[in-house]
Parts: sequence; structure tokens; C-alpha cells
Amino acid sequence: MHRALWRLLRYARPHVGVLVTAFACMAVLGLATGAYAYLMGPALRFLLSGGEEGFAGAHRVPWLADLPREAALWGFPVLVLGVGVVKGVGYLGQFYFMGLFAQGVVKDLRRDLFLRLTALSPSQLSRERMGDLLSRFSSDVTAVEMAAMYSVGSYLRDSLQVLVLAGVALSMSPLLGGLMLCVIPLAALPASRLTRKVLRGTREGQAQLGQIAAQLHEGLGGLRTIQAFNGQKAELARFESYAKAHEDAVVGAAWARGGVPGVMEVLAAAALAAALGYAAATRAMEPEALLSLLTAVVMVYQPVKDLGRVTQFAVQAGAAGERLFAVLDLRHPVEDAPDARPAPAVTTSLRLEDVAFSYGERRALDGLTLDLKVGQVAALVGASGGGKSTVTSLLLRFERPSRGRVLLDGVDADRYTAASVRAQLALVTQEPLLFHGTVVENLRQARPEATREEVEAAARVASADGFIRALPEGYDTRIGERGVILSGGQRQRLCIARAVLSRAPILVLDEATSSLDPESERDVQAALAEVLPGRTALVIAHRLSTITNADVIHVVDAGRIVESGSHAELLRTGGRYASLWALQTTGERGAA
Repeated sequence: MHRALWRLLRYARPHVGVLVTAFACMAVLGLATGAYAYLMGPALRFLLSGGEEGFAGAHRVPWLADLPREAALWGFPVLVLGVGVVKGVGYLGQFYFMGLFAQGVVKDLRRDLFLRLTALSPSQLSRERMGDLLSRFSSDVTAVEMAAMYSVGSYLRDSLQVLVLAGVALSMSPLLGGLMLCVIPLAALPASRLTRKVLRGTREGQAQLGQIAAQLHEGLGGLRTIQAFNGQKAELARFESYAKAHEDAVVGAAWARGGVPGVMEVLAAAALAAALGYAAATRAMEPEALLSLLTAVVMVYQPVKDLGRVTQFAVQAGAAGERLFAVLDLRHPVEDAPDARPAPAVTTSLRLEDVAFSYGERRALDGLTLDLKVGQVAALVGASGGGKSTVTSLLLRFERPSRGRVLLDGVDADRYTAASVRAQLALVTQEPLLFHGTVVENLRQARPEATREEVEAAARVASADGFIRALPEGYDTRIGERGVILSGGQRQRLCIARAVLSRAPILVLDEATSSLDPESERDVQAALAEVLPGRTALVIAHRLSTITNADVIHVVDAGRIVESGSHAELLRTGGRYASLWALQTTGERGAA
């Protein structure tokens, strides 16, 4: 936890100026608080004498003691009011500037977390539960925000108040002041033990909260399936188990959290009782001096208890920081070398050479070699699990091969930055991924600087312009989350238009039509017939009828390319491709 807190403190460095300003306000607040305690004795003498003695009870401040009655009658209330105004300004200033500081820290942390999540490879994210990641982005960051807002400010403000008030108490009587202040270090041991219990409960509570968020995310995403199989009771039982574990952890932490001020209260009462008994027996102090001392001691316990209370925010922030840094410390499997440079446009070929790759124990590719020549439409076919989509991940630098190389015009892709290699390819996947926003905003994700004319031209190439203009607001229509108002074929044609707008020299279609109904597939195939001629493309397909016009077809089996040729050539050879073709066409005729 301590390491996580130190790392979180690094986010304070850019905002140290705001923190210093907040500390100046806290110093004013602390001094004003000390002045209140110091004035309690003179206030008592002033009230009891009806102002007759002026400020005669002021300790070691001659100019106050020498004020005449007339000045004291109006001066003392004005002085108290002035101290109150100064204290109020100090409170306002420290809360405002600590708010600025906390929001600055959280903004930087959220930015880094967002950048890290969006920089990870798809396979890394697939191993995480999305709801748990969202929980880290929300509740865990909120825990850090609370600590930055309250813990940091309290450590500075309350520590300063403790020093000032302890100074006032000790200046009144070193013996009695020391006796009543000794409870502060005595409370440290039980408080530290209770804090460790709070940490354990907080860690477990936040982990269970992540599980709850993950289940909610999965449940809402699979609601149709849950209801179709009447799985609500099973989901509720799973939810209740997470909720009960979260409740137990939070209640346990709350019990330990409440013990810290409880211990302080008991020890403070014991010390105060002992000091009062000693002062009454010895009559060692003037009443007004004793009142100022008691006021200072009573007031000092509050910031000490506040320090114990806000320590829990720091504990929560430490536990949250461990979860956040577990994500921030993840690294993309394909990181740029220090001397990596931007890749030039591919002019001859993109090649996978003797490539091997595994997902854990499962071997996906085993010595695969593939040439994608510029100006050529190549297709990759084969049974599910044969490694076709893994080829896409390697080309786009989402993964690094365990053996072999990715070559651009004969140069190892490791010499280039991953972003510049990805800029060479435009990807259209099986699931058309669109975002909540307008049609034009979704298309411009490929190239934000594209003009309206360029957007519409790309849509015409992808056979999407017609249905877009038929939408209620045309290109400015909001299509909802994941393009919910559009059909599957329309969504896929928008994705193809986005790929065209990107101007990437190589188009990669990864099962782009496999999840569409026949009518939508015909629409998308018509769009591709407009897009593909004259372009460099890699088409990964399950249905062989969609790639019969490809310049070359590569058949993948068990992680290797076992056949290559045109559709006609592969049928003549009577190999693996011919068997797949016969299987699919026979099935289609049977279905008809």
C-alpha cells in the first residue's frame, strides 16, 4: 500500500503551486484557531468583571492588558469577530485550493488510465472483466480523489493546528499541557493495528465491488440470453454472493475505522480528568490561564481525531492505487524500440515469414509464411481455430510472433513504430463497431481532418450514401450506441466507408460478412465490389462463395498455409480447398 501511495503522490508534482497556496490558507487557519484558544482565558475575565478589568487576564500580552475599559468593551468583541473572519477565510481558501489540487490530480490519473487502457492489445483486454475495469476507472479513482481532497489537506491543516494548539497549551503550563497531550502518541499503537484491519477490509471490499460491476456489465450485455434460459435466479444468487462478501468486508472495515476515534476519546478523557484533578489540588494556575490551556487541549483532540479519520481515506486510496497501478503497469506486447522510426508506405509486399504464435498452451500459428502483394486481393480461408484472425493481429501489431518476422518491403516491422505500421492497414471486423454519435462523427474517426465532401465520397464508394441520406437527419443523424438504429448490413457498410476514408493502402476484412443475413450480405458484397478493385486487400472469410474473385486464396490449416492459388486452380488440384468448397456448396444446396 505504501508504495502505491508514494506513486500516487507523483501526480501531485504538477500541482504543487496550488498545494502551497492551500497550505498558506491552512497556516492562517491554524494560527486563528490558536488565537481562539488563547483568548478564552481573557474572555472569561472580561465577562466576569463586566469589562471593568479590560484585558487584564491576557497572558504575556501587555498591550492587551493595558487597554482601558472603554476600549475593551468594544475592542474585545471586534477582536473575536476579526479572528473568526480570518478563520473563515482560511477555511474557504484551503477547501477551494484543495479542491483544485484534487481535481488536477484525478484528471491526470484518469487521463493516464484512459491512455493505458486504449493502448493495450485486444487480447490483453479480453483477459479482463470489463465491468471490473470500469470499476477501477470510477470507484477506485474516486477513492484517490477523496484522499487528495481530504487526506492531504487534513494532514497539512490538522498537523499544523495540533502544533499551534500544543504550543499554546505548553506555554500555559509545560507540566499540565504535557500530561494532557501525552495521549496522542499513546493512541498510535492501537490506531495502527486498527488501520491494518481497515486496509484488509477496504481491499476486499473494492475487489468485490469490481466483481459486482463486472457481473452487472455482463448481465446487461447478455440480458436476452439470461431471460431466454430463465437464468435470473442464478444471476441473482451470484450477485448476492458478491454483495454479501462486499458487505462483510465494508462492515469489518467500518468497525475498525470507528475504533480509532473511540480509543482517542477514552484516552483524552482520562488525561483531561487527571489534569483537572491535579490543577484543582495544587491550585498552580490562574483560572483564566487554566481555561486557555483546557481550551487548547480540548481543541487539539479534534484535529487529532480528524487525522485518524482521514487516514482511512488514505488507506482506501492506497488499496485503490494498487488496483489502478495493476492496470497502469501493463505493457503492450508490441512496444516500440528506442530507435524505431515511422514506416514508409508499402510499395511491394507485406509478409509474414515463418511465424509462430500461441495463446497460452494453444498453438495458433506454426511456421506460417504469407505474402500480401501490393495491388493484389488475397483471401485467407480455413476451418475455425486455424489461425486466420491471428494473422490480422500480427499484421496490425496487436501481438508479437514468438518466432518469425513481419516484414514491410523486406524490412523487419520491429524497426518501425507500431502506430505507423497500423496506419498502413484499415480493418473491418466481423462485428461492426460504431460509437454513439452522428454518422459523420463515426466516419471521421478514421481521419478527423476529412472534409464533408471526402466523407460523402467514401460513403458513396461503400454504397452507403443512399441509406444515410434517407435517415432523419442524413449524415448528422445520431445512430445510438453501437449504431443500434441501423441494420447489420448498414452498420457494416459504414465500417467499410470508414476504412475507405482512412486512405490506408491495405484493406483487411476479417470475416466482414459472416454474421450477416443473406440480404445484408449481398448489400455488403456489392459495396466491396466497388471498393476492392485496384486495392491491396486481405480478406479473411468463412464462406468461400464470398472470395471466389480473389487474386489468390491461401488455405490455412493447423497454423500453416497448406494451399495457395486462385479459386479455379484450387478446385482443379482437389485438395483441402476443394473439400471445403464441396462441403459448403452441398450444404447450401441441401438447405435450398
